[in-house]
Amino acid sequence: MARSGERYEAMRTATEEKVRAAAIRLFARSGFGGTTMRDIAREAGISPGSIYRHYETKEELFGQLVGQAAGGLRQLAHLFQGSESPAAILRRFVAEVLGGIDGGGDFPEFFLIMNQSFGWQDGPPEIRSLVDAQSVAMEAAERLIGRGQQLGEFRDGDPAELATCFFAALSGLATMKLALRDRLVVPSTNVLTAFLIEDSHDD
Repeated sequence: MARSGERYEAMRTATEEKVRAAAIRLFARSGFGGTTMRDIAREAGISPGSIYRHYETKEELFGQLVGQAAGGLRQLAHLFQGSESPAAILRRFVAEVLGGIDGGGDFPEFFLIMNQSFGWQDGPPEIRSLVDAQSVAMEAAERLIGRGQQLGEFRDGDPAELATCFFAALSGLATMKLALRDRLVVPSTNVLTAFLIEDSHDD
């Protein structure tokens, strides 16, 4: 009986992952308003009735995605508060993001729909949490940059301006990946962080 329960849970998890991946692709391609639950079920390869056993509404599904993004931003803020070298922390994060952009997964699509959700005034309540988490991550980045400047690892400049440029560069790359696909030349970690990290701390 226990094995039957385990198999059921594994199948449920696999189906939810298919639905999540399909929703990300369609929300990025057609927007929230242009996507229906039937569209998502078709993209995921399941029946329209099956999807409602996992999510009652499209808003609930979108809200879960937004909640995952907010959690990721809070984890990023925690990473930026680490005690190791700010340059090392930034390099590790950038390498992970560039790998996600260049890796053929759904990272660029996920990034795009999260950016779109910031302007959605009447969306699910999770969007407020996402906005708050973004602010926390930005503030943590500013503190990381300030600490790196004090240690001589980062270039001079207003930490808030540098943090804004940093996140804008990542957002722009994700958007360009959606437009150019395999034709996009993803920059190296060194290139993307060159405006922040002093030459003496480059690898």
